[in-house]
Amino acid sequence: MTGRPAEELLAHLRELDRANAPVRQGRAVARARAAIVDEELRDLYGVAGVPDGVALVALGGYGRGMLLPGSDIDLLILHDRVKDIDRVAERLFYPLWDSGLKLGHNVRTVKECIAEAEARIDVASAMLDARAVAGDEAMCEAMVTSIRSVVRRSPKDFALRLREDAADRHERFGSVASDLEPDLKEGAGGLRDLNALGWLAIALDGEDLEALTDSQLLGAREADAIDEAEEFLIRLRSTLHLVTGGRLDRLVLDHQPAIAEMLGFEDDTDMSAADALMRATFERGREARWVVDVVFERLLEPSADTGTAIAATPEAVMAAFADAAESGRALPLASLEAVDAIDLPEGVVWSDEVRDAFLRMLRSGRAAAAIEEMDRAGVLVRYLPDWAPVRYRPQRDPFHRYTVDVHLLRALGGMEGLLAMPGDDPMAREAVGLVGDRDAVLLGALLHDIGKDGTGNHVVIGESTARRALERMGIEEQTRELVRFLVGEHLLLSDTATRRDLTDENLILSVAARIGDPERLAALYLVSIADAAATGPHASTPWRQTLLRELVAKIQHVFERGDVGADTADTLAERTEALAEVLVGEDADEVARFLADLPHSYVVTVPPEEAAIHFSLLRAELDGLEVRTAESVTGVEQDTVRLSVVCTDRPGLLAKIAGALSLSGFSILSAQVFTTESGVAVDVFDVASTFEGDEVGEERWRDFRGTLRKALDGRLSLDYRVKEKRQYYPAHRTAIPVEVTIENDASDFYTVIEIGCADRVGLLFDLTRTLGELEVDVHLAKIATYGGRVVDAFYVRDVVGRKIEDDEHVDEIRRAIAARLAE
Repeated sequence: MTGRPAEELLAHLRELDRANAPVRQGRAVARARAAIVDEELRDLYGVAGVPDGVALVALGGYGRGMLLPGSDIDLLILHDRVKDIDRVAERLFYPLWDSGLKLGHNVRTVKECIAEAEARIDVASAMLDARAVAGDEAMCEAMVTSIRSVVRRSPKDFALRLREDAADRHERFGSVASDLEPDLKEGAGGLRDLNALGWLAIALDGEDLEALTDSQLLGAREADAIDEAEEFLIRLRSTLHLVTGGRLDRLVLDHQPAIAEMLGFEDDTDMSAADALMRATFERGREARWVVDVVFERLLEPSADTGTAIAATPEAVMAAFADAAESGRALPLASLEAVDAIDLPEGVVWSDEVRDAFLRMLRSGRAAAAIEEMDRAGVLVRYLPDWAPVRYRPQRDPFHRYTVDVHLLRALGGMEGLLAMPGDDPMAREAVGLVGDRDAVLLGALLHDIGKDGTGNHVVIGESTARRALERMGIEEQTRELVRFLVGEHLLLSDTATRRDLTDENLILSVAARIGDPERLAALYLVSIADAAATGPHASTPWRQTLLRELVAKIQHVFERGDVGADTADTLAERTEALAEVLVGEDADEVARFLADLPHSYVVTVPPEEAAIHFSLLRAELDGLEVRTAESVTGVEQDTVRLSVVCTDRPGLLAKIAGALSLSGFSILSAQVFTTESGVAVDVFDVASTFEGDEVGEERWRDFRGTLRKALDGRLSLDYRVKEKRQYYPAHRTAIPVEVTIENDASDFYTVIEIGCADRVGLLFDLTRTLGELEVDVHLAKIATYGGRVVDAFYVRDVVGRKIEDDEHVDEIRRAIAARLAE
């Protein structure tokens, strides 16, 4: 054997791919690829000297006449007890192997095929698509007829085996409907699930999906959705094969940008091309998963309810879904088709009847499933337009496993489960008992991430979006206010529990003041655990749950002691309102984003008038190394200036600012360090000229900004320049010892490092650089000068936000500071 047919086969397949761009690699090209393989295999069969009683049979996807670039060519040598069949197989298979083709291969008799098909569902399904490529076609047809007879004896038993196999497959391969790196073939909603509908149709004595529509198992809209999903997924999987040069079926993150570009997706203002690709993938996967699930459910768990007539009104449609939810069933196919025929207006006006039906559905215990069914029917966005931006939207962070909309529905489903059966968590059981407004916690779970539309801070946007949606629904004011609080504060407990020091009493008091009362704490706790469970395993670990319960218990004790109440909460609210009042006249959405982006310590500490200056500095987005400053606020002492520096936060920033100020002729009296949620540093300094009576003008500030920019991008060595400048100033004649005191009792929030030493040029630069190298986070620095002696106090935490209490770490800080000051 020369192997020439196999070589020609590869050449023809490569030519086919060169002639078809990825965007055209759909079913038509897959069929053309299968046809090329058919032709070349027939040529090979013709020259291989195959005896009578043998058939070369195509199986699986190749048997269906669909062959993708990286797919195996599944072949079966079917024979009627032919002698030396192994040698025949070698003459057929070896040329193909030698050319590098990927084969799935078997050699069986008809009897063996039937036995294997009865024993294994994967073999049965592969052989249902079998067809003869060359040789004894009658024998192949007899084998296929026998296997079809096996599955047709009991279509329901075959359907059960298919569903069980799918469940096991989905457990192993995840979901095309929501996973950020989906398996396009084996995942839930993938191509294997679509193939299962074809196998089910054969079991029902049909040849294609018409058997399912004729049996009232598949609606017309559902059939169209399946057709669209299959074409898209074949094109996507084919492109993935071409990009990877193999048969990889998992669409990993690294390949998504290139494939998105090849398939014609483009970047948009609120979504990258890769995210647009994934959104389209999730949409097709979701449609496929929904349809496949419901088809099997209709066959295996038929409902006596065949559907009733539905009036063409928003009230009747919502009532139909509410009635189905209360009955514990999905809406029947006839009713879904009736809904599909109704042309609901965009932005349905919520009448009292619509709202009441929605609330019935919300309270049914099956709201998450019913809302998902409304989404599947294409009507949810008519009632809730705010759902459209989060629909199928991917989330690019290590915690979230699901798209935004799936996450929200899973959170709602989790909340339904908590309210019905809190489980082993005694705190959850207590919280359920304290919550009087169950509508609010259900709506809070459903809407908590509704602001993830890709345009900005999702908490700020979500709070505003939820408020508008609830007003449109006509939800009563008290419930609206609690939902608004839950959406606006849904990260408060989890972020505080995992990122802050829970031994700090002032922190606990502050969080308690933001929450206000025990019922709101209970509602927020339930939303927090439903949110975490719906996010993924990394967000709901035992460690995180323990921290969350510890925080909630401490807040409960604060309420029980009466240490915080309306007065304290009002005081904190007044600070926020005061900040907002000085910004009257500015764009309301910009002000809301500004306030939401600020850390709580900023709101408590910074005067409102100064915050107005920071608002101006932060209004426009920062570019890379851009530095913005404001010097118009009077400092804490005469002849001092309050300097605000705004730039992108980065390691060692405080030290670089301190060094640049020193080189520009400034002494620093105090420093406060804040970082916004979006990663922008807002550092506030009280500074004075190094030389008394020296007037500070714009040229000096311009020099400071230029020096800082050079230091930030590595064009200037602050260490060298500060040491160089220090040479021009004589050392103090009197020796001043270095004293380093580290205390954890001086502050509930921070470890306080107090350093007494001789004053020198660039002292704060040296100290903050040392602390930065030790990964010590400086929040506040205060400098007191007594002649030639300086006492610097730093309020610090370690890299994960805790006090520094480890003895070895404390000793290391002392030694490092002493060594730096000895230089």
